[in-house]
Amino acid sequence: MIKAIIFDLDDTLYDQKLPFVTALTQVFHRSLSTDEAAQVFTRFHDFNDRAYDQVSDQAVALDAWQTARIRHALANMTTEPISTDWAIQFQMAYQNALNHIQLFDGLAATLTRLSHCFEIGVITNGPAEIQRAKLHQLQIEHYVHPDHIFISEELGIAKPDPSIFTTWAHQVGIKANEAVYVGDNATLDMTSAKHAGWQTFWFNHRQNDQVKPTVVPDQIIQTPAELNELLADLLQAATL
Repeated sequence: MIKAIIFDLDDTLYDQKLPFVTALTQVFHRSLSTDEAAQVFTRFHDFNDRAYDQVSDQAVALDAWQTARIRHALANMTTEPISTDWAIQFQMAYQNALNHIQLFDGLAATLTRLSHCFEIGVITNGPAEIQRAKLHQLQIEHYVHPDHIFISEELGIAKPDPSIFTTWAHQVGIKANEAVYVGDNATLDMTSAKHAGWQTFWFNHRQNDQVKPTVVPDQIIQTPAELNELLADLLQAATL
């Protein structure tokens, strides 16, 4: 029986593409089509997930990583080099846009109902100050106990290390098979949580068919509406 539902943060609880495109529109020297913007965001998001371990291992400074990710994202979109000053300007615009993020449609009401029946948590990679600012903007404190929020920088453990999941379960006092993890990343979220013995819901709303988990997720959801419906089903089953 599921007793705990734990979520990834970026592009799982909120649409990360919206603040990214907002910032890029403000500072980039030319307009991008919808398809181009989607491609640039995909490269940005993939770089975030793939390269953040260099920051957590202190091999790369946070500001250097932030500069590198926007350069990587725009590598195929401009023949001009991305200067450090421009990358900083983008980062400032992006941080400002993150101050306006909101939970996916319908998720606030769903989380409210879930919090009465399940332990709710968040496990996210990222810098603590930045991730906590996002969580505060999303008003996660209304649904999640502070002790149930795990941020990699604070723990010294980062996905895909399965021990970040086993540590969460041990702290909350549940068995591995009583937890389900909801996330958008095939490797960091699905594969690593499954290796910890958790159930997994792949929120593949970007419909990324090129990158798939090396394990089979228990559920695959492709829209926020489907996610809300699945969570409502869990709630209904728990209250029977």
